[in-house]
Amino acid sequence: MVNGRKGKSAGVPRALGIIGLLALWLLTACAPEGELRKETDERAFRRGKSLLREGRKDEALQAFLSVVQARPDAAESHLEAGLLYLDHLDDPLSALYHFRQYLGTKPNAKQAEFVRELVRTAEKDFIQSLPGEPLGGQTARADLMDKVKSLQQENTQLKQQLTRQEETVDQYEVALEEARTRLEEANALAPDESADEVAPIVIAQPDPEQAAEAEREVPETYTVQSGDTLSRISRKVYGRSGRWADIFEANRDQLPSPNALQPGQVLQIPE
Repeated sequence: MVNGRKGKSAGVPRALGIIGLLALWLLTACAPEGELRKETDERAFRRGKSLLREGRKDEALQAFLSVVQARPDAAESHLEAGLLYLDHLDDPLSALYHFRQYLGTKPNAKQAEFVRELVRTAEKDFIQSLPGEPLGGQTARADLMDKVKSLQQENTQLKQQLTRQEETVDQYEVALEEARTRLEEANALAPDESADEVAPIVIAQPDPEQAAEAEREVPETYTVQSGDTLSRISRKVYGRSGRWADIFEANRDQLPSPNALQPGQVLQIPE
């Protein structure tokens, strides 16, 4: 009888271990599908891109920041937010933070060189916005960059607080969008009682950024100034930073690399 009890007692831990492993497997197998979703498939990311096309840049920024808050690998949202901070809000410090986050996540991506160029532009924009002559020496510059990092951390904390406060509003908007989608699906399944009516003509709205660029008078040439980068020149002549590569390709005869700019150079500006 004693040996029988010992056998049963030894079998209990083994059975509990098997049950624990089974429970762990079930939890892993039942993980939410959303965790495997691509960043560009996130509802908030797609909403941000849609708002950008409509010219609603402040709302687009909040959509991209919500993706950044929810995902540690939100590189594309960091890039979109950085461009908005740099070009739309004239906030190079925040732009610098998001560009560096992108490079930390995707250092070898196709756009990595473009983002590094944006980092250089944001750094120069921020330094030039400071009073006095902060570039008097390497020590002063090192101290300045330490201050930049400290301010970036504070700025990130503030943005996280703001994002948490707006989460409730975002949830209501998502629920409203889902309700609209269900209503449209229900209407599509309903009998068509107005088959003879003429369908309304939908006129596509032009992209505000493209329209603004078309109205801008683009010079044929540009003389490089001290502190210029290709993305900064692109912002000056086109109104946005994204066309720096076009300027680079048009001047390959005198620019072996995007970093080879020299004050006084005369660059050809493509249309």
